[in-house]
Amino acid sequence: MRLVASTEPDMATYSDQFLGLKTIFEQAKFPFWALVREQTVLGLIVAAKEPRDLLQPASTTFIQVYLFRHEPDAVTRILREADTIAAQQQAVYLNCVVSADKQETIYSLENASFSVYDETVKMGVPLQDVTPPPTELTFTRTSPDETSLVLHNLETMMANTPGRLLHTVVYNFRHLPPDKLESTLSQMEVILVKDKASTVGVISLEGPTIGMLGVHPNLRGKGYGRKMTQWAKNHLAEQGHFRAWLRVSVANIPARHIFETEGFKVSEQMKYYIKTNPTLWHPIPE
Repeated sequence: MRLVASTEPDMATYSDQFLGLKTIFEQAKFPFWALVREQTVLGLIVAAKEPRDLLQPASTTFIQVYLFRHEPDAVTRILREADTIAAQQQAVYLNCVVSADKQETIYSLENASFSVYDETVKMGVPLQDVTPPPTELTFTRTSPDETSLVLHNLETMMANTPGRLLHTVVYNFRHLPPDKLESTLSQMEVILVKDKASTVGVISLEGPTIGMLGVHPNLRGKGYGRKMTQWAKNHLAEQGHFRAWLRVSVANIPARHIFETEGFKVSEQMKYYIKTNPTLWHPIPE
């Protein structure tokens, strides 16, 4: 096994094995390294910058580890190399997302002082037979100049939502500098949901993915989440999508129950592992 840097000429020999990721890294000007054995890429190490993951403030350097093979020796080697690169890059944290059924890899991560930041399930539902749901609610897309309104509602509606990952993302979303915030919002469709004159929830959509779906903390358990989910499915179907996707924390049992009864099925369960540099990490308020 050997590590090949993105600046080395022979990286071209291996890059067709992760071409989509390579394009993203190069466009963002992120340096990256491939761990290879003979002609096979075993994994990648990327020195990325926030707000890619929104776990820390903008411009923070962090290390993202991608595992393509899960042989214990390869995992151990790439985690060791990631530690070295993290020190060189002054990275605030390292993270690695791994399937919950990869027990040997999970053991290697925990043995290397990574800990679970959150655990999520990806859920999907077909949209071929979706029909518009009857509802008294109104759904209004926000305009680009309503940034303050969007931020206020995201914070309010997602407050106390189970799942550390979502809580952290929403918190750091608020603290993005104006240019980064505008860029991030431009990729989202944010819908404010009202019952008569009162705003009761918010939905964010990115392509066929429901990014956030939150109900005001004082109004949960009254059926709004189900009506919003039904509307989102129909809205995505009208846009021509054949399947809707979302990701929800394993800890968010009420939301999972709604999604499951609305036809969403789990396609994967992932653990988000993180290893922080305590001298550089910015604590997230609980």
